[in-house]
Amino acid sequence: MRIKARLYSLKRKLKSQNFSYFSHFFFFFTGIFLVMTVIILQVLRYGVYTSVDNSLSAVAQDADSFIQITLGQGPEMTSPLTSYQTGTSSSSSTSGSSSSLSTTSSGQTSSSSETTASSRKVLAEHVNPASSLTANTDIIIYDNKGNILNNINFYSNLNYISPDFSELNTIQSQKIRGKFGSETETYRMITVKLDSDVYPTAAYMTVVVNTTQLDATNSRYTRLIVSIMILFWLISVVASIYLAKWTTRPLMLAYEKQKTFVENASHELRTPLAVLQNRLETLFRRPNSTIMDNFEDIASSLEEVRNMRILTSNLLDLARRDDGLKVHLEEISPEFFDRIFSNYSLIANENGKQLTTFNDMQQPIQSDKALLKQLMTILFDNAVKYTGSDGHISISVTRSRDRKVLITVADNGLGISDEDKKRVFDRFYRVDKARTRQTGGFGLGLSLAQQIVQSLKGTITISDNQPAGTIFQVKLADKN
Repeated sequence: MRIKARLYSLKRKLKSQNFSYFSHFFFFFTGIFLVMTVIILQVLRYGVYTSVDNSLSAVAQDADSFIQITLGQGPEMTSPLTSYQTGTSSSSSTSGSSSSLSTTSSGQTSSSSETTASSRKVLAEHVNPASSLTANTDIIIYDNKGNILNNINFYSNLNYISPDFSELNTIQSQKIRGKFGSETETYRMITVKLDSDVYPTAAYMTVVVNTTQLDATNSRYTRLIVSIMILFWLISVVASIYLAKWTTRPLMLAYEKQKTFVENASHELRTPLAVLQNRLETLFRRPNSTIMDNFEDIASSLEEVRNMRILTSNLLDLARRDDGLKVHLEEISPEFFDRIFSNYSLIANENGKQLTTFNDMQQPIQSDKALLKQLMTILFDNAVKYTGSDGHISISVTRSRDRKVLITVADNGLGISDEDKKRVFDRFYRVDKARTRQTGGFGLGLSLAQQIVQSLKGTITISDNQPAGTIFQVKLADKN
């Protein structure tokens, strides 16, 4: 059972919206780091072998000059190519010296000093110093059967190089293990076809560069880059989880609010609908009764219909305001508040409440007249509902020190606890749960008031009135 429960829980997580967002972020970051890794490694490899390949191509293009240098020097000389690059007579320690034949194709033998002079003359005449030749470069001359014509250091690995004569003028790589069990060395080479009248037996020339150290360096950098990319990829996994939760949080909050809204609306509509159903069923059971006989049932039904009309109207207002309120600014004179206070006085007298008003506005303001009136009416109506029969309500409109409009509505009613202050602007929330819809409303008024204040770029605060009651204070910006 536990395994099934875990599998079911895992299946739900995989199908959740949170996992969907995570997978999108995960594959996005993975693709980015994969592409970056491939590009960086390709750039690194290109940078490592660029100078080597350029050197190979430069020597191959001047093959005639280098064959004369290689096969025209004395037996005691080292490779003139290496000597040219390093400025010394010693060859590379890795590749060994490449002593050349001192015998020409006609069988004539030259002295060491003459050959040396001849080699230096050829270098001066044919080798372009501007071509940056790479260290550890050697030249091997082959005949048509693949035999090496020039002398190769016995201890080097050059004897084991086997170029592919079918792939001419193409740079190749080859790994060779040493003769005496030494470490494997890596070479890059290029082979060209020879056509020399001076050395007719020379058929091919292979230019070889030892890249063992370059390969080791490249491997270290490759491992370092891959390790760093894996580290950042793991960080991206954590970032994907965080972004998925951060992205879905507003959606989940909106979903929970919508769910709560629908549940509360359904609950508020269920009661009047049940009352209507019971009353109408009662009328059906007395078909011969007159309207006067069923006056009480009809009156109760009409009252519930009114409540449902008010509720649906408030729900419609909330739905419209969720899409954004359109504020229509206009000039509002100070007399606007006096007229509102006059109407409030009549309502307060009808409900047995004492009302005190104060209008300190001296100049017109710029605001939305309809929204401002609805806001003040909601706050006044809320004070009437939660104030006793001998209650006192005061409303004032003044200017703050920063030239903003202050609307204050105070009462000496039940008051609001600190815990209720946090939720009083939530939809369908009522401070006094014992109150009916007729005396306590639907819990939508303050939510509407908060939306209006936000649309007018203002703030609304709640504080305790001493010794009892509540103070609502609204601060609105004057657009003048």
